[in-house]
Amino acid sequence: MASPISFQGLSTGLQTDQLVNAILQQEAQPLQRLQNKQTRNNQRVAAFQALKSNMTSLSTSLASLGGTSFNARTVSSTDSNNTHVSASASGSAAGSYDLKVSQTATKGRVSPTLVGGVPSNLAVADPLATPVFSGGSASFAIQGTDGVIKTLTLGGTNNTLYGLRDAINALGAADPNVVGSKGLGVVATVVNTGSGANPYQLVLTAKDTGTGTTGGVVTIADVTAGGAVNTLGIGAGTVDSMAAPTTLTGGLASGAADVAKDALFSVNGIELTRKSNIVTDAVDGVTFTLKQGGQTTATTLTVALDKSGITSAMQDVISKFNALVKTYKDASASNGALSNDSSARSLIAQVRASLSGVPEGMPATSPFSSAADLGIKTNRDGSLSLDVTVFQAALEKDSAAARRVFAFTGDTTNGAVTVYGGGAKTTTGAVDFNITSFVSGGAVSGTFTVNGTDYNLSGSNGTLTGAAGTPLEGLILSVTGAGAGSLNLTRGIGQAAQDLISDFTASTTGNLSVLLSSINNQNAALSKQIFLGEQRLDRRKEVLQAQFSKLEATIGQLQAAGQSLGGIR
Repeated sequence: MASPISFQGLSTGLQTDQLVNAILQQEAQPLQRLQNKQTRNNQRVAAFQALKSNMTSLSTSLASLGGTSFNARTVSSTDSNNTHVSASASGSAAGSYDLKVSQTATKGRVSPTLVGGVPSNLAVADPLATPVFSGGSASFAIQGTDGVIKTLTLGGTNNTLYGLRDAINALGAADPNVVGSKGLGVVATVVNTGSGANPYQLVLTAKDTGTGTTGGVVTIADVTAGGAVNTLGIGAGTVDSMAAPTTLTGGLASGAADVAKDALFSVNGIELTRKSNIVTDAVDGVTFTLKQGGQTTATTLTVALDKSGITSAMQDVISKFNALVKTYKDASASNGALSNDSSARSLIAQVRASLSGVPEGMPATSPFSSAADLGIKTNRDGSLSLDVTVFQAALEKDSAAARRVFAFTGDTTNGAVTVYGGGAKTTTGAVDFNITSFVSGGAVSGTFTVNGTDYNLSGSNGTLTGAAGTPLEGLILSVTGAGAGSLNLTRGIGQAAQDLISDFTASTTGNLSVLLSSINNQNAALSKQIFLGEQRLDRRKEVLQAQFSKLEATIGQLQAAGQSLGGIR
């Protein structure tokens, strides 16, 4: 749209538009101050959000360092191809283990019986058309190596090999309406051999390796009332209940070659047996993966501290802290968004203090009691740096003590109780305990004494958790047996910094969240004031333009009258 034509100053010779703009500019100064304040607030919001992001990154890095990085281990093997066995380790003691795998664990199955290379059962010409039974319906019972028995009934709509396969696999999920229900531990597949009169063959395979409770045998039986009617060669059998069977007799069971086997292997000369090829309980903190049996020469696996990985994790923490400091320094420089901002200065000072302090509950006998003892230095500009030589020497000397400086840890006098973690409200120092009741895989309970006050904890499946509102809140313990002892709980500086940052960044109550909310509320109020101010200036402009227009008209009339009078002589 074209701008309106201005006839300013035709009578007076005044630049009325300029005069109006000059007046408005003078009167708009309070409005400009409001807009400048809002712009400044927006800059502060961006700066605080950047600090919040940096703090979150630092907290994540600290959690990784204290949680998993200090537990990192390397595993080297005399078998570079890991032909028979491989291993991984976390938190385990350094050492060497000689493994010899005699036999790997296998899965039990039922497969077609071959006579002269031709299947005599469990095979059809067409899995979609060939009936697997005669009559109106047929019922089957299946049992895996885990001992779970399930039944099913086929009708006219699924009287095929695929129908039987799908019905078996549908039993794999537990019944959500039955407490303690378990799914069938068997998977059914149909394999197309591509040759012979009946190339489509049904195979039932146990889900898990090992002999289980049935000696490694998988069974399928025709339990149709009145005897077997199937055409698959599945033998007749009986169950004590079609709805909730607990026993199964008869039927077609795994052949000798298909019976499941347990893994047989030795560790440092000690013969062991396991149901699975993934062995996690032979050596604390080490997982062995058995790959192939028949080994005649032992494989030596050497577990060592992953100093390189831990060092990288520590350097990442330092990098994240330095990024936080740089963000603050840039924003707090002269004329910066956070220049002379006491709130921001206090937040940074508290994070710095938490990382440079002494861990709560640190034992007096600990060889390390601060970050400085591990080679972490504070530079003149406030950033941190790591003396790698000092740090790795500390790891070599006592990696557990080094981890104690950063993580929430707990030493125990009773090996049946292990500290897994603690929270911001968990007490530190000495805690006496007595595990009074323990059932493997079941309930566990005990009494814990803090500063002379007893607290009763109860849990299940070997886990105890401190109750909210007590000094043990957030404490997580693993229990493997009954007995008494004592804990010494330490909150490392890394955990302390994480707790502090968590408080700062909490979504509604955190310091940063409160600051950002206050600034945003202030900006909302400023927006209203700016809107009203702009409306007032718009009205003022209209008034001024009308006044000058009237002035022009009046002067014009006077000039016209003067010219008329001047013509009378």
